[in-house]
Amino acid sequence: MDPRKTEVTTNWPVRKSVHDVQVFLGFCNFYRKFIPQYSRTAYPLTQLLHKEAQSAPFAWHNDAQHAFEQLRSAFGTDTILRHFDPTWPIIVETDASDFAVAAVLSQTFDQGARHPIAFFSKKLDPAQLNYPIFDKEMFAIVAAFKHWRQYLEGAKFQVQVLTDHRSLEYFTTTKQLNCRQARWSELLADFDFVIQYRPGAQAGLPDALTHRSDMRPKDRGLSLMQEHNPGNFQTLLKPHQLQLAATGILTVKSDITDKIRDALPRDPWTSSLLEQVHLGSAPPGFAINSMNLLTYQDSVCVPEVDDLRLLIVQDCHDSPAAGHPSCRKTLSLVRRSFFWLGMSKFVHSFVDSCETCRRIKAVRHKPYGHLKSLPVPPHPWSSISMDLIEQLPPSSDFTAILVVVDRLTKMAIFVPTTNELDAPKLAKLFLRHVYSKHGLPTSIVSDRGSEFTSHFWRSLSTLLGIENHFSSAYHPQSDGQTECINQVLEQFLCGYSNHLQTDWSDLLPLAEFSYNNAEHASTQLTPFFANYGYHPRFSFDNTDPASLALFLTARSYTDQLKQLHEYVRGELVKANSQSAEQFDKRRLPAPQFRPGDRVWLSADNIRSLRPTKKLDYRRLGPFSVSEIISSHAYRLQLPPSMKIHNVFHVDRLEPYVANTIPNRVQPPPPPVEVENDLEYEVKQILDSKVDHRYRDPLFYLVRWVRYGPDHNSWEPASNLTHASDLITEFHTANPTRPSPTPCETPPLSSFFLGGDTVMTRS
Repeated sequence: MDPRKTEVTTNWPVRKSVHDVQVFLGFCNFYRKFIPQYSRTAYPLTQLLHKEAQSAPFAWHNDAQHAFEQLRSAFGTDTILRHFDPTWPIIVETDASDFAVAAVLSQTFDQGARHPIAFFSKKLDPAQLNYPIFDKEMFAIVAAFKHWRQYLEGAKFQVQVLTDHRSLEYFTTTKQLNCRQARWSELLADFDFVIQYRPGAQAGLPDALTHRSDMRPKDRGLSLMQEHNPGNFQTLLKPHQLQLAATGILTVKSDITDKIRDALPRDPWTSSLLEQVHLGSAPPGFAINSMNLLTYQDSVCVPEVDDLRLLIVQDCHDSPAAGHPSCRKTLSLVRRSFFWLGMSKFVHSFVDSCETCRRIKAVRHKPYGHLKSLPVPPHPWSSISMDLIEQLPPSSDFTAILVVVDRLTKMAIFVPTTNELDAPKLAKLFLRHVYSKHGLPTSIVSDRGSEFTSHFWRSLSTLLGIENHFSSAYHPQSDGQTECINQVLEQFLCGYSNHLQTDWSDLLPLAEFSYNNAEHASTQLTPFFANYGYHPRFSFDNTDPASLALFLTARSYTDQLKQLHEYVRGELVKANSQSAEQFDKRRLPAPQFRPGDRVWLSADNIRSLRPTKKLDYRRLGPFSVSEIISSHAYRLQLPPSMKIHNVFHVDRLEPYVANTIPNRVQPPPPPVEVENDLEYEVKQILDSKVDHRYRDPLFYLVRWVRYGPDHNSWEPASNLTHASDLITEFHTANPTRPSPTPCETPPLSSFFLGGDTVMTRS
């Protein structure tokens, strides 16, 4: 028999405690049917587990040593251990503890009895101690497969892997793996196996191997594990809080009483009151009780000595029995038993600067940031907005709608297109439907879709003298008119399209006429009339065409349109003012932060590695402001562990209130572990450049998911390994931009649309 197969059991160390005996016997009990006279052999060890024996100091006598050696050597005999037979099914049982992983290789033979083939255990190194629980349990499987590769690779039957960690069942099908898990997945691809869950109560074999005393860290014990995995440990009770938490009530305790009594003469305020009470000249309400404590209306007066006031407020606020209540509730708890001058101000300062409260409590005030409307355009079609309605059912080969809206007259153009619309195709539609009829605008408002933010479109806009404005995903009101028109259009198509929704493209001309011929709420005019100065002929319109022609020739049409557009501008300014007034009622003015200020960051859009969002922190930080992007956006200095975009809107931030109470020690912030590829992920690569001042000279301009243009940032290519698909897509659409493979860059002016050179503004 190969001694390496039983090395784990034959080298099992001598027991040093009752727990060690329990672990060893728990392992042996699984194979007791294969060990002759097991009960008699193990009797000296089982005696050590009786209550009478446990009440006395642990004693490891000769009989126990003899029984231990007999059982340990039994695992190397053929009654338990069998030779590997590739014609029988294979079972691998794994488990992981905080400091070790272990596995048992077994086979079920013809008699139906499961016999072990080999045992394996491994102590985790310092880096592996820092693995989360999922990775430790998965590492146990990986280590076992690497150790027994000669048995498991190419097995006749599918290898059955048993684990007490249910989420491992989905490891082979999950689509989101970190780098370490991806390497493990590649290694395990050589094996045919299935991971099955079984309760931990049935995992006695590998569990016992992971809890051997010699596997525990020897130098610093639990403190080492706390250092490497602090997220698994939390101090619930401080020594001075234990008594309050145990009783569940907040009353004057003997230790506090003694400290207050001794400190009374050392505080000028309480010493003066003591003297006045003895002389009978104290203010009403002050007295000395039976415990020789100074009281005011039966509440103990607390001197300002030795941080006694701080200790009392901590007990009434920080302890589990108190539960971090609000200022009002904390003050109520303190007032039940104590009194001092300025107590309300002290408690409010304490609670307002409590970092734990800021992390765990919801924001009750209105969101920050007033509405900032876009400026009203000076004349029609000088400023337009564009948006796409996508993912529609096919209709005459069209699957999307390009919506173009004049921001002054509110006139709209609905153009059928496809989901595959890119910047060159967008330029064609723009020239055909906008430029040819209304000329070139000076500005375009749009969202941050790839067709609007591509290098081609931005360069084309620059050549034509068009300024692009991009709306923020968190603030769609910056392009609210297009969003509203999209809803009107979708409502029209919903009402008139057929059952299969295949004729919506044929309905777009009617939808466009219907919208442009309806009065707009902001201007009190129809978009058609605001644009042309007259109403289009409708089915029931009885206006005499001759009178319309006479009217147009009787007055200056140019003056009429000019006055009309001035009226429209005035109505829009008035409407914007009214909208801002209503919107601002639900908002607070944005606080003004400066570089170096500390702020709390909302965790709403950040998913951590903790099990559930419901019990996770509501805010993270505090973090320092490193840069002012705008009046409503700031860049924060985040720790390296937070691989997320570091520019945030002001409504994601809360001011940090610094502690002003001397000698107060607050718990350190918990380790922040953020899933790197969730809400704060790369949405699009906008541009690239080379900066040879850096070791990694290639940089990409990144658009982040759910963030507007203020949050775009240049990131080194080494930080974007998880966005390789987007990088490839960018270079495919923009082959002239700097890339990992240098290529010749043609002149910027060489843009073509269907073979025709794009004209520029004169």
